[in-house]
Amino acid sequence: MTIRNYSVHLRGLSAPEGQISLRDIAELAGSLQLVATRIARQVLGTERPGRSPDVADRISEIRLTGLRGGSTTIDLVTGDPEMLPLIGDETDQFTHRFEDTLRGIATNRPPEWASPLVRKAVSKVVGHLRETGADTTSVEWIENDTLVEQVMVIADLDDTVWEVAGERATESIVVSGRLDRVDLRSRRFRVRDDLGNDIMLDDVVDTVRAGHLIGERVVVAGVAEREAGRLVRVVEPTLQPELLPSEWSARVPDSPPLGGMAPRSGIPGVTSDEVEEFLREIRT
Repeated sequence: MTIRNYSVHLRGLSAPEGQISLRDIAELAGSLQLVATRIARQVLGTERPGRSPDVADRISEIRLTGLRGGSTTIDLVTGDPEMLPLIGDETDQFTHRFEDTLRGIATNRPPEWASPLVRKAVSKVVGHLRETGADTTSVEWIENDTLVEQVMVIADLDDTVWEVAGERATESIVVSGRLDRVDLRSRRFRVRDDLGNDIMLDDVVDTVRAGHLIGERVVVAGVAEREAGRLVRVVEPTLQPELLPSEWSARVPDSPPLGGMAPRSGIPGVTSDEVEEFLREIRT
């Protein structure tokens, strides 16, 4: 599969050359990874027969290989060298689309293939680039033995072009069920609804809170992804514990009676003497 090395140069930072705040690098790296992951999911489809659940994660994983001076340069690599090529050159298609996205950010021209969820992720990258305080960012990579440099002038970037106009970008949905952990590191969970369907939860907003809810019933609100009309995934969900109505809970008595008891008001048509005689009979 395609292995690609990228160098991201951030110029104009207030920090000394070769340095960047942990917050800035975490937010920028996180949003870039989100873009890559969503591109891979779009290339592969939501769920395909014969595909391992982690294929999209493996082909889209971005790894940090270095941080150095010369402005502040972040070295990255994508691609899994141990992964066999997939049918249809899907890994190469992922690489081409990821680089199309980098060009689209620089030119304010979203690729035509970009889905609403990809566009939403790209707008986060643009926002985090502004927050770093850099005045110019460039990304370099080698393509067909040729150095490619994509320069992004931060002041010229327009995140509004990534908005989806004239169509419904997302379908909001609320589902409930029992929460399972799948991969806490990649912010992925799973919920099983009351019909027994397993629904993937990707890019969970608050993983710490979600981690405390594993094994419990939860209410999930997020963006739906469907395949053949069936809900298979909820993206960027928020999770809340499901609170059942109090009347659904049966009150367990502190000391359950060992035997039956007659109502306090008595039994119509039966005298107290008859009740006592009946009780004497069943005790003998």
